[in-house]
Amino acid sequence: MSSTFMTWLGFAAMMLIAVTFTWRPAYATLRPPRHRPVAFLFGSLFFMLMAFAFAWMAATALSTGHVHLSHHRAGTIDAWREIQPITYWLLIVLAYLIGLLTASYAIAGIALMDG
Repeated sequence: MSSTFMTWLGFAAMMLIAVTFTWRPAYATLRPPRHRPVAFLFGSLFFMLMAFAFAWMAATALSTGHVHLSHHRAGTIDAWREIQPITYWLLIVLAYLIGLLTASYAIAGIALMDG
């Protein structure tokens, strides 16, 4: 299975869960846009792009068997599927959960544009 197909599959699963379940709690934490609703809409679309980026990150890690995260302050995390399976799968799940969180807020922001 190619990483492009896995990216779209993971993103579609995130959006399906966000549209059916998780957008309502996110919706309850937001207030309707008053001054710049178009900026609010583009912010929601940016959150959707971030959710896609997290799906892409997880799909790439699934296809290569390696997670490499590097930050100038936090350091570097390298996890291989065969060597460190718990860390590897924990990072995959974390990427999908963060993607689901951002997708939920994207759908909630778009839903606020209606009312």
